[in-house]
Amino acid sequence: MKNIRFDFTCSRQVPLYAHLCNQYLNYDALNISIGCDGQHSSGQYSAGQHDFGPQSYFIEAQGEQNQLEQLADAIAADFLISAWLIDSSIKVIDEPQGSKTLLPFPQSGSNQAIVPFCQHCYPLIGDNQSAKFGTLDLICPCCKSETQLTPVQKALTLSDIKAMAQRLLTQGPLTLAAADDLQISLTPFEQPLSERPQLLICNPNTLNARFCLNDAQVLALSSIEKPLICARPTQEHDKLSAPLYDICFAYSRVILVLAEVLRQKGVDWVYIQGQHNRPKLAWLDGAWAQIASKDLGSTQAQTKHFIAPEPLREKVSLHGYQAQWQAAKRSRSHQGELNVAVLAQSSEATHAANTFAANAEAAHTEVEHAGTPHASDTENHTIADAALFSALLNGKFTSHRQAKNAAVIYLSHTHASQIVTCDNKGDTELFFALPELPDNGYEIFHQLDSSPQKAVAQKFKSLFPDDYLKLLSLKLHGRRDNLQSLWAIAAILIGLNPQEKTQSQEKLSDALMAAAMRYHGANAPRIDYPLTKGEAHRSLNWCKTLGTVLSFRIAGNDDPSQLAFAMQDSLADYLSNWLEHIDLNIGVHNVALAGNELTNETLCKRISLRLGKNFPLVINRSLDLDGDNLAVGALYVKQRQLNTHD
Repeated sequence: MKNIRFDFTCSRQVPLYAHLCNQYLNYDALNISIGCDGQHSSGQYSAGQHDFGPQSYFIEAQGEQNQLEQLADAIAADFLISAWLIDSSIKVIDEPQGSKTLLPFPQSGSNQAIVPFCQHCYPLIGDNQSAKFGTLDLICPCCKSETQLTPVQKALTLSDIKAMAQRLLTQGPLTLAAADDLQISLTPFEQPLSERPQLLICNPNTLNARFCLNDAQVLALSSIEKPLICARPTQEHDKLSAPLYDICFAYSRVILVLAEVLRQKGVDWVYIQGQHNRPKLAWLDGAWAQIASKDLGSTQAQTKHFIAPEPLREKVSLHGYQAQWQAAKRSRSHQGELNVAVLAQSSEATHAANTFAANAEAAHTEVEHAGTPHASDTENHTIADAALFSALLNGKFTSHRQAKNAAVIYLSHTHASQIVTCDNKGDTELFFALPELPDNGYEIFHQLDSSPQKAVAQKFKSLFPDDYLKLLSLKLHGRRDNLQSLWAIAAILIGLNPQEKTQSQEKLSDALMAAAMRYHGANAPRIDYPLTKGEAHRSLNWCKTLGTVLSFRIAGNDDPSQLAFAMQDSLADYLSNWLEHIDLNIGVHNVALAGNELTNETLCKRISLRLGKNFPLVINRSLDLDGDNLAVGALYVKQRQLNTHD
């Protein structure tokens, strides 16, 4: 007789895994115990509270070799891949540590379902060879996903879905009333300026022929979360003309059957637009992280429950999220229950003024005009502070007084991109902020031409007149103190805007990132990112940075992918050097990473490579990179003027 333990370690809660563990308590052939390391199921905390950091779901069993082998096969079939799974193992143990207690997991309202389909119902509903193909209201005893369906969805037949597919093929774009008014099209939509085109993959078998994907990306697309993953199309593909796409697999019963019908008709992908509520993920330092829970909408996003140290304030509503802390009963450790959720849109408007800034008026302005930064917030680093403290909650401190000797690299196109340090007393200071770039190409060239970069600027004008004219017609909108704006300018300078018309800054930025992803060489030029010293903090001499890029192109470097990669690699190198400088002054034990610009695959790889060898990198994967993490961190920020809403 052996005691065996099956472990599934995840970077955040996975409700399906908790549900499956519970179901295995009914496995009659063996004596089963279950548990979750990192979860509090009883005692002074409410059931279902989790520590920040990894959650390890486990099943323990005692039995003979053949019985345990049968159990292992069953578990392997049942535990579908989660995007949050970071490790799995089987090991022999001396004594079981688990219990017969059911594991709690979050559910939305009266809805019993956890996933839209599982290993039992997927092949029945989604396989065109199955007798049950297209039976949307099929009852599944495992995942109960039929309870997610609306009456309209339950009434749909396979004939109805085939008719939808036929309308799409013959009449053009389609709005699916039975799928949250999702719009689908065979041709690109007229995208809002800030939107990357999104594709639903109907034929996964052709995926590798269409896109350059690694194993982690393919596994994530297939995972139970069905996220949106940023992918670069293969260069030889003529129909996929955008530099980057956000792609996903079928994520609901209706979409699953529709995608299979379209696949049978030779359609490999369709463009989608609307409230599909897919989580957007970024690969960061060896694992996935979610960008923002608001992508899921307030109805789909679950309230997250954690055990956390006592903060400086008990409630904060910030940029569409609300975080709340309550002391635990009979606790002497200053720990309590922390909940964070997406605010409903009506509530969001009510709480619009409740945000960070040096004063209430500036705070209100920042939310209402989420674009151009104001002079009043040039020294304000409370958003970056919040990103730092929420990251450090990931097992790095047990009370707010112990958050110290750390730094955060916060890169965002929604808020100011900054590096903030935290000394041995827990006080934060702004070390670096990206500058606000001019909003038009004329002014950008004028500043280059008026700087020590004048010679290369004039040579660029004479050698590459088409690109010079495209630069002049460039218009930057919204916030411009971010990498996205810098990448957009650089994309034109190195010839990544072949179209006659100057593209949007988002598409130009994507073009530069896609070009960097194409480069597989061992060496790249070094691009300068020199610091400028302001009155209080440092910034970037962006003219010198772009001047260096131009000098390489003028000198005959005609490989834009190498220059695009060089910009990412050199920035990561400079970040590492800056952090080493900070380390000499205050001592840096941890470097936190946050912000929605971390969707940049190449930059993240180079940061992991260059910073990761000198500093422990901290990402709180239980929270967003640029969403609910800010509301949680706001509870711990020392800013006195923080305008909390009670």
